[in-house]
Amino acid sequence: MGVVAVNPLAEARIFAPGDDAWFQLERPGWTPAFLTAPQNETLIALSDAIIPATDTPGARAALVNRFLDLVIAAEPAPVQQQFLTALAWFDTAPQERYKATFVHLTPEEKLDFLNLVAWPDTGGWRTGAANGFPGYEHFSVMKRWIAGAFYSSPIGLREQGWDGWAARGTFTGCDHQPPEWNQAS
Repeated sequence: MGVVAVNPLAEARIFAPGDDAWFQLERPGWTPAFLTAPQNETLIALSDAIIPATDTPGARAALVNRFLDLVIAAEPAPVQQQFLTALAWFDTAPQERYKATFVHLTPEEKLDFLNLVAWPDTGGWRTGAANGFPGYEHFSVMKRWIAGAFYSSPIGLREQGWDGWAARGTFTGCDHQPPEWNQAS
């Protein structure tokens, strides 16, 4: 799953052969290019809560925050704004219930909060269906980006069975000429 799978409005990005952005993301002293330091901390905490390390590496090990910083920086302004609005919501909304930003919640409070926003129609957070609750919308936006980034990373790809090899075989394309495309076989 790549960036296009995360955001269908995103255009394809072409990189030179051997240009592997993950090497840049792994470098010591990395700092966000797009996000502020507090936004980056919120993204780390949120991605770590959504995809925690278990018996396999989680979002933190997959450098989800760094990858998203790189991708969001290249997105159009409306996509950037949607991302930042959803991310900011996770700093303000927990204060209503826990008197702390998401970063400063305990692991139990983070899980409780995510359960409340993921399933708001259960009655724990507010009354009403999920489709009318802004927290659910912000959670959905962030979950899509975080999951897409995780499963685009080498760690996430290995979780899906990728063995590190590029596509197998030679793909020469269709041998038919354009007029033959419309003819029945």
